[in-house]
Amino acid sequence: MSNSLSLGNALNWLDSHINIEANSHADFPPPSLVKIRGALEMIGEPQKSYPAIHVTGTNGKGSTCRMITALLMAHGLRVGTYTSPHLMTINERIMVDLEPISDAGLIDELATLKILEEHSGKTLSWFELVTAAAFSYFDTVGIDVAVIEVGMGGAWDATNVIDGAVAVVTNISRDHVEILGPELTDIAREKSGIIKPTSSVVLGVDQADLLDIFLSKPSTAVSILGQDLLLRSNTQAIGGRVLGIRTKHAAYDQIFVPLFGPHQGQNAALAIGAVEEFFGRALDLDVTKAAFERVTSPGRMEVVSREPLVVLDAAHNPAGMQSVKTGVLSDFSSISNWHLVVSMLRGRESEEMFRAIVSDKIISVSVAKSRSLRAMEVDEICAGAKKAGLGCQVFETVSEALEAEVSACGDGEGVLVCGSIYTVAEAREQMLKRK
Repeated sequence: MSNSLSLGNALNWLDSHINIEANSHADFPPPSLVKIRGALEMIGEPQKSYPAIHVTGTNGKGSTCRMITALLMAHGLRVGTYTSPHLMTINERIMVDLEPISDAGLIDELATLKILEEHSGKTLSWFELVTAAAFSYFDTVGIDVAVIEVGMGGAWDATNVIDGAVAVVTNISRDHVEILGPELTDIAREKSGIIKPTSSVVLGVDQADLLDIFLSKPSTAVSILGQDLLLRSNTQAIGGRVLGIRTKHAAYDQIFVPLFGPHQGQNAALAIGAVEEFFGRALDLDVTKAAFERVTSPGRMEVVSREPLVVLDAAHNPAGMQSVKTGVLSDFSSISNWHLVVSMLRGRESEEMFRAIVSDKIISVSVAKSRSLRAMEVDEICAGAKKAGLGCQVFETVSEALEAEVSACGDGEGVLVCGSIYTVAEAREQMLKRK
């Protein structure tokens, strides 16, 4: 089937569909799971052939999914992981044992969906098609468990055709308010939609009124960060952090995680809680330690250069920017000054994002418009920076902004790139060219 379709043709066909991520169509239809359910029924409901851990939340979903995957793999399971958006290639979204789907595998899945669409006359969205491709691929290659990251929200997200054995909510803060609702309670209600009566629930939510929304959903068990999951220690170490975590079942001490930022401690506690709930028991300490030592999370407080230090983070909302600020000031405390490279997407609160990251260690800010169709204009980004008390210089591209700040770096100074995953992808590409 794939012989009649090249990768370029398959991706062009995919890109002809409504894509809310790229904002290429303003006429995005009302939320519904009817179309994706129908498409999956036509290919044999592949999502029902394996259990799943379903992960939602505002920030930290991707890192938490990678940690859960690493833990499950260390326990000998074959794991399908579906995350979004991607950094460099679409293949990264669909992984088995953290290996991205091959081009041939992707072509096969899209070719099947193309034929299905032509015969049924029903058109899915871009994200629905990629989600269906992931669920089908996992069934085709045979996995023991899927780790599924929600694209946006929860209840109406295309991934919510699965019934997660475990439902994880990392945290709740303001993001996608134009779609998910103006208030945090609206966002929480939408995200609580992944909880099924048969799910064990793991919550990283710390606002009492929002917790009530999640606790009101029928489920089989609940673990709450700060109550049932305790992060007892979370200290900086060379190349990452060392954690001590206590759960309902066990204590996990001296867990080294090769990721930066205190927030990764919370993500690790949620990951352990989720895998414990999946197995219904404590995890082996040595297996858990070995799993975490191998964890990576590209584009999340990722160090791509040491001379000078260049850190990339896909923070794209005020809470994410606050986490990055805390992370760089704690984990890279020896850096005297920071040079900032920022590009954002339309609809973001530029002033609030800059206010969340502002510090007397930031000595320059360079902004550019990323290649995303949803990129915010530089004037709007600069206006936000100025209101937050930061100066601003403008460049044509993220790459040029990055080169300027790298060149301006003095001894003991660093460059931080943030604002969106598209910003990070362009910066990462540029740093790879440099190497």
